[in-house]
Amino acid sequence: MISNALLKFAAAHDWHAAEDEKYVFGKFNGYCFTAMTQDALSSYFLPLAGISPEDLLSLSKFIEEGHFSLKLVDYEMTDNFLALRAKDTLFNSTAKQIAHFLTQLTQKLEEFDLEPNNCVICGQPAETEILYVGLYAYAHPDCLDKKGIDYTAALKAEADDIEELLILKRDGDEEDLVAYDPDAEDELFPDSEKLAALAAEMSEYTQRLIKDLTDLCAVPSVKGTEEEGAPFGRATVEALAVFLGQAEALGFRTKNIDNMAGYAEYGPEDADKMVACVCHLDVVPPGDGWTGDPWQLRHEDGKLIARGVSDDKGPALSALYAVKALMDDPDFNPDKRIRVIVGLDEESGSACMDHYVKHEEIPQMGFTSDADFPAIYAEKGIARLRFTQGRSENDQITWAKAGSAVNMVPSSCQLELRDSSSEQFNGVTAHGSRPDLGVNAINVTVDSLLDSGYEDSFLNFYSKYFSESDGSALGLAFEDESGSTTVNAGLLKIDDKQAELVVDLRYPVSFDLDAALDNLKDSLAKEGVDLSIQDHMEPLYLPKDSPLITSLMDVYNEGTGTEGHAVAIGGGTYARSIPNICAYGPAFPGDDDVAHQADEWISVEKLMAATCIYRNAFRKLATEE
Repeated sequence: MISNALLKFAAAHDWHAAEDEKYVFGKFNGYCFTAMTQDALSSYFLPLAGISPEDLLSLSKFIEEGHFSLKLVDYEMTDNFLALRAKDTLFNSTAKQIAHFLTQLTQKLEEFDLEPNNCVICGQPAETEILYVGLYAYAHPDCLDKKGIDYTAALKAEADDIEELLILKRDGDEEDLVAYDPDAEDELFPDSEKLAALAAEMSEYTQRLIKDLTDLCAVPSVKGTEEEGAPFGRATVEALAVFLGQAEALGFRTKNIDNMAGYAEYGPEDADKMVACVCHLDVVPPGDGWTGDPWQLRHEDGKLIARGVSDDKGPALSALYAVKALMDDPDFNPDKRIRVIVGLDEESGSACMDHYVKHEEIPQMGFTSDADFPAIYAEKGIARLRFTQGRSENDQITWAKAGSAVNMVPSSCQLELRDSSSEQFNGVTAHGSRPDLGVNAINVTVDSLLDSGYEDSFLNFYSKYFSESDGSALGLAFEDESGSTTVNAGLLKIDDKQAELVVDLRYPVSFDLDAALDNLKDSLAKEGVDLSIQDHMEPLYLPKDSPLITSLMDVYNEGTGTEGHAVAIGGGTYARSIPNICAYGPAFPGDDDVAHQADEWISVEKLMAATCIYRNAFRKLATEE
């Protein structure tokens, strides 16, 4: 899978995607590059044939000592190629950062007078462009069968005298690049051996969990038409019955809450406190592109494949079996009840948890297994803002439409002009919580029309308030420990009566939204623009030093061999649906986001590792300190 940032960069620079879309390739400042993403790392490959030994060593020093826009992890020079790996997460890579980094790198190569069209085999100028062992380069056709000259051999000879390859890391205080041993603990990714050990601890439950997951995934629990006794459709009720039956077979007390939610519980019935994991059993429709029946679980190459295995039926059973393991432990005597709560409407608004909160006991603390590790202590507020503006007879746009969802960056904008011409402008989509990773087609449209001299009240309004995605022009820019404001113009409709723009706003947890919107409404009213709030989710905030967050992070770091910290995100999770809950797994840092995708899958090993982490978390939360 190619990262969003890399796709955006590739599109902006006319790079090509391989047929299997596993990598992209193209030229930057004349030099050939190949790039790909795996496990939250992007790799960049560049031919170095023709470089002198002295320049090769200088290039190595430049990489090790330089300051770059990307966070480099490691590099290698071998077989006439330079390979660099950089972190490619939401926080460490954007298309602009990639472009700046490649500018720095190619400028250095120009200082060495390294010709960009040197044959990758002999090092002399060539005219033919090829994919050589899958990497973009120049080559002479008659060199392809020759052994060639290894211009990177000088560095390999020096590296052979070093026991460990150098890996690059940013110093936490000065942000300088320093070398450290590759066996040192990484702050982001869990240790693979630790994950395997965690999974092994739960091995006695693996096959039964998979069997239960097979039965649960066989229920196509997409939200359906409301009917008597089935508020979210008959299939969701069937999924709840299956889950509660599985829980009862394992020895849990269970309750069906009006066919809208349910729970399985273990622990002393007279305990006045309860901790919980919140999950859901409803799923999105399968869609197209599956290589098998989406409702029939397949076990292939260590992966479980079916709709719902990762979102969220697999994690629900992971939590259930985590508690089952404690139930089977003769030395465990909880002071609190442990409850696995399941809802049936997460994918369509979480009315299931609204009902639970009104009628059932609220946990003292807990987590939802419907997100990522490590613990997420803060989630920005999310507001959907609707801007409307009347049209005048002098406006040049007669019709326009952009966007399919407010929480996505629009990838195209179609419009008709008063001169009867039609236009379509394209962008690059991204999630609305990170609009900087995409190219908003509305922005492209507005910039292009204004540059062409078109007069239109909407163009003037949009260019004044939405040229940047930080909300500064709207008076909404703010930053705290949870991050900074983001504004995504997600939906646009223009007709002869009005222009309507719907915006996805993500704001930091300490921001006074009400005061800011009151000021904005007053300002916009003077310009003939009306502002209303379509939807609003309050921020979620649990202090980093709270008992819940510290306990969950202690369990995660101990189990995975990391030294990570709880994180804040711009997205919204199921944790908001019920008080005293944070998001916590089951996906690990670097995992592919496969929820809602065709052939949705989850690794058996990582599912069982998460189960072990949940067991240890429940052990800690359910025991009075």
